[in-house]
Amino acid sequence: MGIFELLADVSGTRGLRFLVIGGHAINAYGYSRETGDLDILVCRDDRAAWLSWFLSIDYTLFRDAGTFLQLDAPPACQWPVDVMLVAEPSFSDMFAASVRLEDHPTRPRIPSLDHLLALKLHALKHTRIHRFLKDFQDVVGLIECQKLDPDSEKLRQLFEKYGTMDLYEKVRRALS
Repeated sequence: MGIFELLADVSGTRGLRFLVIGGHAINAYGYSRETGDLDILVCRDDRAAWLSWFLSIDYTLFRDAGTFLQLDAPPACQWPVDVMLVAEPSFSDMFAASVRLEDHPTRPRIPSLDHLLALKLHALKHTRIHRFLKDFQDVVGLIECQKLDPDSEKLRQLFEKYGTMDLYEKVRRALS
């Protein structure tokens, strides 16, 4: 059983909610990029339950940054997993607005496009240089493939709230 099937099972049997984020969500919105792990977003209140479950299926915790867990996959599984932890109100809002990946066998949920962009902008605002280019390309790629107007008030407000106006101008220049 693959990690997506395992996640669907734990979600159903234990009631643990999650959203697929990162490269898999980016790809679902039509911007193709390679990814070497699975990123999920969960409610911080469920941290202990998620960590216990991952350890029970032989994942190994190799980094605990408080709001972010990184787990190495067991030999039988293909995907290491990064777990982003967010407060209940934020998670509930994102989960309520999320969409299912209908063309995936397990139909996992991914954030709405606005929420995915907000997550990427937040990462860009707080990232170290080694991640900047990947996240920047994701934002530009999502805007392009979703045919969003880079001059729209809605997009500008997303940058203002979750990123910076300097990032907004850089993205606009990259899109012109």
